[in-house]
Amino acid sequence: MKHTISLAKMYNPDDFYDQLEKYVEIPPYFDRNLDGLRDVFKMINEHTEILFTDTAEAEVMMSKYMKNLRKTCAVACAENDKLSIGFE
Repeated sequence: MKHTISLAKMYNPDDFYDQLEKYVEIPPYFDRNLDGLRDVFKMINEHTEILFTDTAEAEVMMSKYMKNLRKTCAVACAENDKLSIGFE
C-alpha cells in the first residue's frame, strides 16, 4: 500500500491527524499524539509506504511538532520493517 499525504495548509497537529485518518486506519481509542501515532504505525502489518509532501508550510507553522514527527516516524520505521515513511 502506498500513500502520498500532502501537508499543505497544516497549521496544527489536529489538521495533521484529520488528514492522516483519510489514509491510515486509526482505532477509535487513538489519542492524537505522537506516542499514539507510533503505536498505530507499529500495528501496520502489510507493506506500507507513506510519503508526506508539501511539508514547507507545516515546517514553519508547527516546527517543533514536525521535528518530533520526523523522529517518531524514524523510530516507527525502525520498529516495523513493513513501514516506510518519507518527507518531501
